[in-house]
Amino acid sequence: MFPVSHISHHFIASTTARSVAAIHYFGTAIIVTPIGVFMSWLTLHTHLAYAVLFAGAYFEALVGPSFFIPGELFLLSGSILAGTGVLDIWFVIVALYSGAILGDSSSFFIGRALGKSIFHERKRFLNIKNYKKIEAFLEKYGPKAIFFARLVGPFAKFAPVLAGIFEIPFSTFLVYNIPGVLVGCGYFIVAGYFFGDQYDLVLWVVQRYFIVLTLIVAVFLFIRWRLTRHYKKNAV
Repeated sequence: MFPVSHISHHFIASTTARSVAAIHYFGTAIIVTPIGVFMSWLTLHTHLAYAVLFAGAYFEALVGPSFFIPGELFLLSGSILAGTGVLDIWFVIVALYSGAILGDSSSFFIGRALGKSIFHERKRFLNIKNYKKIEAFLEKYGPKAIFFARLVGPFAKFAPVLAGIFEIPFSTFLVYNIPGVLVGCGYFIVAGYFFGDQYDLVLWVVQRYFIVLTLIVAVFLFIRWRLTRHYKKNAV
């Protein structure tokens, strides 16, 4: 058996090489360049790894820093290293999910503190016209927009602060935000943990066919619910 450190460095090297080779095809240039270096650092500093993953997930979800921090870097690095045995998968999950949920919650309260007064007619983006569009959108789709926003890239960065600005109750925000975080971060964690150096291919498939995969899962859960309900009625 090879020592864990030898396996990790070999795995990281092969992952980085595969990622760089996949840049032009899968379009993951934003995250593939630093991921090998970052995983190497985490491997050498495992005593700090979980705190760093938590901080990364938190600031990636916090409005402001989230525009400059690629969350995939932390999600994939942590889960890939957990898949190789370098990190504990349960500690990784707790660090990433708690960081993301607390980051979104902080953004919510920042929005609550700012209030609707940040919208002004003379502002380019935060103007009255956009305010009315957002208000109409929230009235049409309700709090469930918070859940779906967490699954759609850039919208995830704005949804929590907008929920705070438009005074959605915090308890309602959590009911829709937490499942959104679980799903939105979940497929990165699954891809990294189970598929290792093939994560770029898995993510490409998931992102391209996300709606189809979501419908398949929804249909499966609906059929399972109907069957369970049917058997319970017959049992009675």
